Amino acid sequence: MLMIENKKASILLILKVLEEYSDEDHFLTQQDIIDKVDELYGIELERKSVAFSISLLQELDYDINKSPRGGYALLSRSFDNSEIRYIVDSLFSSKSISGKQAAELSKKLNSCLSKYQRKDYNFIYKSNEINRSENKELFYTLELIEEAKRRGKRISFQYLTFDENGKPQPKMDGYRYIVSPYYSANSGGRYFLICNYREKYRAITWFRIDYMINPKIEDEWPIKPIESLKEVKNFDIANYLNDNIYLLDGEVIKATVRIDWSNAIQYIVDWFGKNARVYKKDNVLYADIKCNESALFYWYMQYSETFTIISPQSLIDRVKKEAERIVKKYE
Repeated sequence: MLMIENKKASILLILKVLEEYSDEDHFLTQQDIIDKVDELYGIELERKSVAFSISLLQELDYDINKSPRGGYALLSRSFDNSEIRYIVDSLFSSKSISGKQAAELSKKLNSCLSKYQRKDYNFIYKSNEINRSENKELFYTLELIEEAKRRGKRISFQYLTFDENGKPQPKMDGYRYIVSPYYSANSGGRYFLICNYREKYRAITWFRIDYMINPKIEDEWPIKPIESLKEVKNFDIANYLNDNIYLLDGEVIKATVRIDWSNAIQYIVDWFGKNARVYKKDNVLYADIKCNESALFYWYMQYSETFTIISPQSLIDRVKKEAERIVKKYE
C-alpha cells in the first residue's frame, strides 16, 4: 500500500480508471476521475495533478481524447471490441481447451475493454456444453514445444488412446514418442504438432497436441532439420495444411468434381480456397481440387448430394465401395 499512497503513482491510477470506466461512448470529467481514484484507492487528487497526468499519458502515445462537451476517454486499446469478439468466438469454438479455460481466457481478454464494452458472450454457446479435450496440460505442452524449437531440441511424450469405456489411457503401455517439432497448427478447433517421427514411415507426420501427456525436452536429441528429410523439398506449412484439410495420412492428389448445385461453389471455396479451380465446360460447372485423398474422400461424404466425382478413378472406386458397405449394413 505504500506505493499506492505515494501520489507519484497517481498517473497509473488515472490510467487504470480511464481503462476501466471510459470508452468512445463514456467520457470522464476531471472530477469524475478524482472521485473514482478516491473511491477505489483512497487517494485524493487535485485537478492540476489530473490534467498533468493526462497530458503526460498523451505524450506517451496513449490515445486519450477530450470531448468537446468536456471529459476524457481512452479510445485505442490492445484489442478493439470486434477483435476481442472474434478471438473469444474462436476460444469457445476450440475443442482443444476445456470450457473452464475458455471462460478464463475470455475474462482476461475482456479486461482489455472498458466495463461498458465487456460482454460475457454466453450467446455464442456455453463453453462446457461441447465435446472438448480434458487434457489440462495443453498450454504447458504448447509452451514446451516452442521452447524446444528455440533450443533446437526434440521432445518426447506419451500419447493418449481410449479404452472400451471411452476412458483415456496412455497408448502402448506408456511408450514415449520422440519427435523433431516443426510447427504447431490449429485445424478444425484442434491443435496439431507437425513433426518428424520415424522417417522410414513418413517424413512429415502429426500428433494431436491435446493427446500428448507428460511432455519433455530431450536435451541429448537435436532436432532433425526439416530440409534434411527425404522427399521433403521447400516445405511450406501453409501449403501442407491446405493440402491436408483433415490432417489424415495419404497422398496428395488432383481430383475433378462436377458441381451439381451452383450454390455449392461456396463449399469448394470455404474448404479449398486457392487449392481449387472452378470453371464451366459445356454449360456444366466443375472444380479441379488439389488435396490429400483421404481428406477429400471424407469431405465428399459430407457433400455427396451436391457433387459428383469425375476423377481420379481410385477415389470413385473408394466412394462406391463405401456406399455399398453402408447399404449392406442397413439392409
